[in-house]
Amino acid sequence: MGNSYYNYVEEHKLLVECFCGETKIEDVFELKSEIESCLDQVPKFSVLVDIQENTDKPFHKMNDAFIEFYSKSKLTLKIDRIAVVTHTPSQVVNTILFIDGLKEVFDIPIRVFSSIESSVNWLHSDVSIDKIKSMLEDFKNTIVLKIE
Repeated sequence: MGNSYYNYVEEHKLLVECFCGETKIEDVFELKSEIESCLDQVPKFSVLVDIQENTDKPFHKMNDAFIEFYSKSKLTLKIDRIAVVTHTPSQVVNTILFIDGLKEVFDIPIRVFSSIESSVNWLHSDVSIDKIKSMLEDFKNTIVLKIE
């Protein structure tokens, strides 16, 4: 699945996704399909998406493909809230375009954040910030190991 990773923290009903480096849309769809099958029995959950290390440029066709995927996915109906953690202005722009497009299809609260702490607080999760940071570091270290 390329540079796309996830972990579901069951006791907190929180899906953590991380996209590092350059991400191919096929990898994202593969990841989302795997998540959909893994969370088939979960009724509701929130999502924390970390794209701080993602190097993709704003690309409208990719955004349209994501919106179309979410509009057809059963997983979308189970999502309570989505928090996206960004680092660059282009990541913020891409996320806002995604939010605007998704609003036409679903009414899921989605917010953009610049820190893990504020995103977890907005998700109303009592998961340990250190646990999330450690998980994300493990994801990011995986990409470093692949490159070396």
